[in-house]
Parts: sequence; structure tokens; C-alpha cells
Amino acid sequence: MINIQNKYDCCGCNACGDICTAKAISFKIDEEGFWYPHVDTSLCTNCCRCEKVCPMLHSEELKNLGQHQPIVYGGYHKNIAIRFDSTSGGAFSALANTMFKQGGYVSGAVFNEDWSVSNFISNNKKDLTRLRSSKYVQSNAEGLYKEIHRLLKAGEKVLACGSPCQMAALRSYLQKDYENLIIVDFLCRATNSPKAYRKYLEYLEETFGGKIIYIKPKNKDHGWRSLARKVMFDNGSVYYGEGHEDHYRRGYHCNYFERPSCYNCKFKGVPRISDITLADFWGVENV
Repeated sequence: MINIQNKYDCCGCNACGDICTAKAISFKIDEEGFWYPHVDTSLCTNCCRCEKVCPMLHSEELKNLGQHQPIVYGGYHKNIAIRFDSTSGGAFSALANTMFKQGGYVSGAVFNEDWSVSNFISNNKKDLTRLRSSKYVQSNAEGLYKEIHRLLKAGEKVLACGSPCQMAALRSYLQKDYENLIIVDFLCRATNSPKAYRKYLEYLEETFGGKIIYIKPKNKDHGWRSLARKVMFDNGSVYYGEGHEDHYRRGYHCNYFERPSCYNCKFKGVPRISDITLADFWGVENV
């Protein structure tokens, strides 16, 4: 059974919980706000499927399945409204729209009503607005792998997008390639603490005296390179956290609240475990 002795050995992908048919695994949140698997030994059947699915235990095997010489493209979405609403150039929206037009499903991270983040899958193109844009905090993926597996077995097309460790977990969970699946990840700087993010939002609400009704990281109202986090409140106030003036962005870039496993990421670099990797292309004007 899965037994995390060192927090550096768990990326929090939630795949072990999805694979456990005995429902013996739950996730406990530590003092930093990160979740780790907890096994109820009274329910565990010692089938070891949780260990077999863990991407951290099998990272080298998974990377051997990846692309050793990926082809690199630069581009952006032609629709300026979509590009403006995206955290980068809108490439994810282009991929997602293509999948929706084919009647397929798209998964990604979405904000919940309380501004926590979880993974979500839909075949409704109206959900693209929620799926679009990076969220910059760890997303809860409980149930995602099980649902994608069900859809693939039913013959549905799926575009799955998530952090490199989550998409490695998906490939490990499925145990085989599917022609009707496209796996997309992104160049991930680190996974940030949901607890730190919650404290940051509470600080903003206290400072501006209202409840948050809208959040857009890397908002472009003040230009592409302002890196502003736009936050709107129910009392009409608007906050633009420009660059490192924003406490959360400064903490993120100074590595103050990233997950322990991120300090030695097993899924960075080449080969890529995904089919497509998205990233900012800073400096493309010099190429």
C-alpha cells in the first residue's frame, strides 16, 4: 500500500485514491495546506494498485514512453478576445474548441465557488471560459482519472490538460495508450499551496472590504507584460497586482509556498510524458 514517509515523495496527484476500489484512501491536509494520501488499513486489501499507479514511484518508466525530441512551435490564437482572456496566447482554447467541435470532452482546472481549484471535465463548449487560463495553485484531481478512463472506454474523445505530474499520473492510471486521447501539460514552475492562496484571498477581501467575484491571473488590461492579477469585489473595488508588487506572485517566484516535491520535480525537461506541452514564449520576438 502507498505509505508516504517523506513529503518530497508525493506530488498530490490524487491518482492513488481513484485507483483504490476498496475506498481505503483519503487525503489529509497538512499544516502547509497540501494533501497527502492516508490509508485506512481496515479497508485496505493490499492489492498494491495505489503503488503501481503512483507517478512518483514510476517517473523514469513513464518518461521512457515520452517524446525524446519534441517539435517546437510558436503561435497565438487569432481571436483577440480569446487571446485577451487567456493567461498566455490562447493555444489551449484553440485545442479545446477543436475537441468540442468533434463532440469530445475537455478537462482542465477550474475555480470553484469558494475560489478553490479542482479538475473538471466537460463536453460543453460553454465551459471553456471556466477551463481557460492558468490558476497558479494546486488543483484537486479526485475522480478525474476514473472519469477519463470511463469516457475513453466508452469511445469518447478526450483532451486532458493538467500539470506535468497530474498528466503523468493519468498515463500511469490508464496503463495503455488510447487513440481517442490527447494529453496536454504545461511548463510548470511549481505547485502552490491552497492554504497560502486562501490566506492571500482573505487578505485582499479584508483590505478592499468586499467579497471577491472575479479573478484573472496575468490580466492584460495594463499590457501583456504587466503580469497583473486582476481581482474584482462585490463593492465595485478592483485590484491589479502588478508583477512582484503582488504578495502572492512575489511569494510564488521566491518559492515560499510550493509543494515539497516541486523542489526536485521528476517531470520537468525532456522527454515529455504528454503529447503536447504548452508554455509562454518570452523572447520569441528575438528568434
